Amino acid sequence: MGKIQRISLFFRVLFQVLFVALPLFLIVAWVKSSGTLMIIGGAINLNYIPAAYANRILHTLSGSEKFLGLCLSSIPMFVQLYILFALIKLFKLYENGEIFSINNVRYIRNIGYALLITQIIDPIYQGAMGFALTRYNPPGHRFAAITLDQTNIGVVLIALIVILISWIMVEGCKLREEQQLTV
Repeated sequence: MGKIQRISLFFRVLFQVLFVALPLFLIVAWVKSSGTLMIIGGAINLNYIPAAYANRILHTLSGSEKFLGLCLSSIPMFVQLYILFALIKLFKLYENGEIFSINNVRYIRNIGYALLITQIIDPIYQGAMGFALTRYNPPGHRFAAITLDQTNIGVVLIALIVILISWIMVEGCKLREEQQLTV
């Protein structure tokens, strides 16, 4: 049990650091460099502009465009932060020795639903970002695209599997509770 608690502590702290760092990175990326941030000498490259638009912005982004980009980028960021919050809570339960409980199941299920929500809002986010970033391009060069690829399908499948696992865990918790009552 001690090993689970140590590993859970490590991951909880890691998720807490990410919970604070990711919004800061997002703000710095939009304020300093138009949606891209290089960390550790370029070893980590965070690009908040969807790949479909990276080469289609034909003008320098104004302050209002950067602010709009920041606001739009915040939408998927909020869902990511919720996932990190649920992971922090889940690993805190593991740290406390609570492995198979209905609380764990709730966090796991909510992570699955949040992953699903990211894929639902992603096309809306991409279209809005395209409008925001290319609306001041010359006529004929404005661009909006919605891309769906194997990554989106993979995340949807993972989300559904996580939701299914949470359902199975609910049934397992019920069985465990019944067994404890029949002793």
